[in-house]
Amino acid sequence: MKQLKRLIVLDPIVLTRDQWSRLGALAEHLVEFHGLSADEILARLEKDMDANPAPMCWTQLAQENVTEKVLLERLEGADGVITCWTNIPDSILNQCQDLRYIGFWTNMAAHRINLGLAQQKGMHVTYVPDYGTESVAEMTFAGLLAVTRKILSNAKDTQRGKWPYELLKTGSFVPPVEAIPQRMLRDKTLGIIGFGRIGRRVAEIALAFGMKVQYWSRNHYEEWEQKGIKYRELDDLFATSDVVSLHLSPYAPEKIVSADRIRMLHDGAIFVNTSAGRLVDQDALLTELENRRLYAFLDVYEGLPPRRRFKNIDMQDNLFTYRAGWFTQEAITAKGDALIWNLELFLSGESGNVLDEQTRVRLGEDHLEIPCDRGSSESKGI
Repeated sequence: MKQLKRLIVLDPIVLTRDQWSRLGALAEHLVEFHGLSADEILARLEKDMDANPAPMCWTQLAQENVTEKVLLERLEGADGVITCWTNIPDSILNQCQDLRYIGFWTNMAAHRINLGLAQQKGMHVTYVPDYGTESVAEMTFAGLLAVTRKILSNAKDTQRGKWPYELLKTGSFVPPVEAIPQRMLRDKTLGIIGFGRIGRRVAEIALAFGMKVQYWSRNHYEEWEQKGIKYRELDDLFATSDVVSLHLSPYAPEKIVSADRIRMLHDGAIFVNTSAGRLVDQDALLTELENRRLYAFLDVYEGLPPRRRFKNIDMQDNLFTYRAGWFTQEAITAKGDALIWNLELFLSGESGNVLDEQTRVRLGEDHLEIPCDRGSSESKGI
């Protein structure tokens, strides 16, 4: 197989030892650059949280603020580059005459690079469209079960020796049935926003739990509706669901889950977001959680998790994680395999995958808009 002459890895990526060997075999020279140190990350965290408690969700805490000059120096003589969070501005594309291949270790790249210009320059751009479908779908239900069955509070009670069931047996504490906080998923109505790969997998799992499923998407899926899944307009979905789970692309319109739609949820409803924080009116949602009208499992936010607001929320009734949805051994391994496979296809003369609008439509994604400027030298994360 042909090799690249000089392959630059701009961002820290996670590969197995075997994958690093495979990647190294695809280039005569492989050069890695690493992000900030742990101390630098902690310093930036304190600074960012003090200056702006809710930075944009596209900000990557560990990403270097690489100047165009430094980026140009790093890419000097490179005919291939692998990146994830570093933007590739138009000026870099215009100046890096040797660059032939750009591979993104992530599931989207349109906000990082001018794809049209790259194509004009004869540069091949690839990305990894699907590596976390199963992981995110499973995490959706892990969080939902934690909220409905109060798993965290039950675990803490067990550790403390506070066992409500024993109190029930002795008659010391007999709660009325309606006061029992634990609930089942069976027969509850799940509203899924976005019916791409992850949304459809969530629907499959929900059906196995015996839930009633309805969805909203840009497109109708008749084969799924034949299984008893109902299509709902977005407002109607909020008004009629016991649980709403968000599975749109981060390219969807900002705050599509508006304050008005959040207020449409009935008392005691649960909101789940393993998608993107920028799609939700976070302040409106957190206010509802503080008032204990709604409950939530959140894995993404408008930037970093709003720890100050968490202090006002009952943590026994809600669950907050941070970008844990996709983060599994299996997903990371699949992501690395796809990254290397894309490069191998390119070197063998096949096209691999070029991220363009037709590709996104063909894959069934709910990409509706691009949230930030392409090619900026400012790191915006993903």
